[in-house]
Amino acid sequence: MEDYIVSARKYRPVTFDSVVGQNALTTTLKNAISSGKLANTYLFCGPRGVGKTTCARIFAKTINCTNRGADGEACGECESCKSFSEELRSYNVFELDAASNNSVDDIRNLTEQVRIPPMNGKYKVYIIDEVHMLSTQAFNAFLKTLEEPPKYAIFILATTEKHKIIPTILSRCQIYDFSRISNKDIIGHLESVAKKEGVKAEKEALAIIAEKSDGGMRDALSIFDQVVSFTGGQVTYQKTIENLNVIDYEYYFKLTDMFLEKRIPDSMVLLNDILAKGFDGSHLISGLMLHLRNLLVSRDAVTVPLLEVSDEMRERYKAQAAKCSQKFLYRALKICNDCDLNYRISKNKRLLVELTLIQAAQADEDDDSSGRKPKRLKPIFKKTAANTQAAPAAAEPKATVKSVTAQPVMQPAATAQTAAQQEPAKPARKNVIPTIKGGNIFTSIYGNKPAGRPEQPHGRQTVQVIDTEEHPAKPLTADQLQNCWNDFAATLPRQDTPLKNRMINCHPAIKSDTSFTVLAGNPMMAEELKDAQDRIVRYIQQHFNNPAIQMEIEVDLSRNVDHILTREEQYKQMKAGNPALQELEKVFGLELRY
Repeated sequence: MEDYIVSARKYRPVTFDSVVGQNALTTTLKNAISSGKLANTYLFCGPRGVGKTTCARIFAKTINCTNRGADGEACGECESCKSFSEELRSYNVFELDAASNNSVDDIRNLTEQVRIPPMNGKYKVYIIDEVHMLSTQAFNAFLKTLEEPPKYAIFILATTEKHKIIPTILSRCQIYDFSRISNKDIIGHLESVAKKEGVKAEKEALAIIAEKSDGGMRDALSIFDQVVSFTGGQVTYQKTIENLNVIDYEYYFKLTDMFLEKRIPDSMVLLNDILAKGFDGSHLISGLMLHLRNLLVSRDAVTVPLLEVSDEMRERYKAQAAKCSQKFLYRALKICNDCDLNYRISKNKRLLVELTLIQAAQADEDDDSSGRKPKRLKPIFKKTAANTQAAPAAAEPKATVKSVTAQPVMQPAATAQTAAQQEPAKPARKNVIPTIKGGNIFTSIYGNKPAGRPEQPHGRQTVQVIDTEEHPAKPLTADQLQNCWNDFAATLPRQDTPLKNRMINCHPAIKSDTSFTVLAGNPMMAEELKDAQDRIVRYIQQHFNNPAIQMEIEVDLSRNVDHILTREEQYKQMKAGNPALQELEKVFGLELRY
């Protein structure tokens, strides 16, 4: 029985042209070799399994080849090429693992070897893998040799973490960044390997392997060998996802259809089916995020090339993406991303995934949870002089506190006409004031439960209309106005405490029978009072039963207070404005505690 060789070693590239997915880098290296413009030190960096060490070996073999072709590739026939094999790199090629040889002594031994010229060939090549594992002292010991090596010595450093290499080393290197290999290139290479091995493989199965490898060819070939061993040479899509423990694409297409059709119970049942098969909830969310992303890029012809799937699967994505709105895809992606971030710290992971599916099914609905301000309702009383005019009969509310139904009386036409001429016309009702049944003025204006105010115990509020003929307006006096002003400030909720303090420091003054003036100590105080002006005026209008009352705000800098009032100063102002409080203090011997 022949010795088995894994595909990652058996099909390892031996020429620059056979390297997959790094055309720009290999072309640059071939041109440098052909022109003889070789640097002393190269740094190959990039993810695992993308060809860093492979390209370093090909480079070392090619520069010592004596019969290079016109394309810059090694001939493979000369003595130098024949001495280069998988087991023995050559007398002129040395490989060092920096992960296990990372001390200063190891670097000193290397620098001693550099002094010896090559036995045959033109160059001695030193390939140092995982160079970022060298200690800082080892890097410092290596600096002088890297900067001024012998003309026959070339260093090739390979690493997956370039950021860990000190800047003084980076400045002495030509840096080549290897990129991840695309799924398309991986699928193409796996197809050629399967053909050489006599393995029948479905393209969808190879696409799953390419996606699982995360851009690394070595990982892709290792997974391919695993799947071939499991399937016995018949690599199918179903057997591949079974072996790799990957959730089928069909689940994501079904879930998306359920989201669009608002079939939340069906999505919960499907989730239970997925979990029952042994899949983790985080795998479902990660796959669903990728599926939604693919749907998003499938909506635009410009972004369709970003979809790394087979042609048949691309058409399925386009068909489903046509049914999805951009708003749905954006919100669903955000919901799934939040679930992915919170999954690890969640105590009830299944419930978190279920809530994510419920929210995703409602992602295209409009709601008021976005923080938008509700539309402001029109005030009952306008600030114009038309308040004092009679309201049209058609605008009067139908419901009244007291209604009298007159019985029709049959009388001759002449008598009725005479009575109409003798009896003076009754003026239209005016000054209609709303009052609240089971609540206050604010529940009628702002709805059942205004923001920042406690809910009324009487349920839905209704507005009744009072005729000002039966309830005449009260006279506007200074004492009554001040008491009404203080009452309104006392009813303000906690979140309106700044407004309450402003009102305590302001005192209204009567200007006329239907207007009063409030003096603010500074422009900021005036702005705050102006913002609450409608609310204050409505309260005072209802208290005095007079919709014609108006409030004016003026700034009086002489009333400006340069410091925040202490509790004692506030208490003194309260006593000055309320003599009853002073009498209460005297009768009960009360004291103010600070």
